[in-house]
Amino acid sequence: MTKESLVEWKGKNIVITGGSSGIGLVLAQRLVEAQARVVLLGRSEEKGRAALETLSGDVDFIACDVADATAVQAAFGALQRRLGGLDHAVNAAGVTAPYAPISELNPADWARVMTINSHGPLYCLQQELRLISAKPGGSIVNVSSCAGVVPMPYQAAYVASKAALNALTQVAAMENACDGHGRHAVRVNAVAPGPTLGGMNTPERLQANPSGTQRKIAVTAMKRFAQPQEVADAVLYLLGGASSYITGTILSVDGGYHIGKFE
Repeated sequence: MTKESLVEWKGKNIVITGGSSGIGLVLAQRLVEAQARVVLLGRSEEKGRAALETLSGDVDFIACDVADATAVQAAFGALQRRLGGLDHAVNAAGVTAPYAPISELNPADWARVMTINSHGPLYCLQQELRLISAKPGGSIVNVSSCAGVVPMPYQAAYVASKAALNALTQVAAMENACDGHGRHAVRVNAVAPGPTLGGMNTPERLQANPSGTQRKIAVTAMKRFAQPQEVADAVLYLLGGASSYITGTILSVDGGYHIGKFE
């Protein structure tokens, strides 16, 4: 981070869902280093505590299943008591499902992915907007996927859930860009990463489907997976003041994946 950006984040209250691994954890590391006050939300207490051990600064973890609206409301109540309010939020929690054609898709997998990837961000947005609208300059970034922009075969649940998240992002941006009732405007954007190392793309998952892995690389213009740090940089851009006139944007961070095509 530059000296200017370090100053920008100092003392800011920020929540990151899915912050105990992958892109969310890298982002937390950046923000804690910049002296932001960070709270991580995640399902696994064990992973959350492990993440805290890697972070040094003003950071805490609250166990929460984002797919449970009641649990989300309780978690944000606890967050408000700890921080007093919010300046920014990043919704990075998400899951995927086993590769399968639609004809063989397990309905339980469909329901699980849609609930976590689509319902979860809605529940979090409702709480985040309530807290962030009380402060000037607030912003929210949803971590979507290039799958919500360019459909992928054999991943119908994931594709549909991320397309829904993109639409939700833009509706939230429209509703909160300008308010004549004394509330501060809140910018809402999303990043759409391409295939990214870490997180859901564990070595085991990549090795389990080598043809799918190679296909993703083949249709990516830059012929590689992203590093989580590269996606975190894009999130920080949309979260901060450098993007003060940007809202409702789905920013592709995919090495040109969205301009390729499946053979």
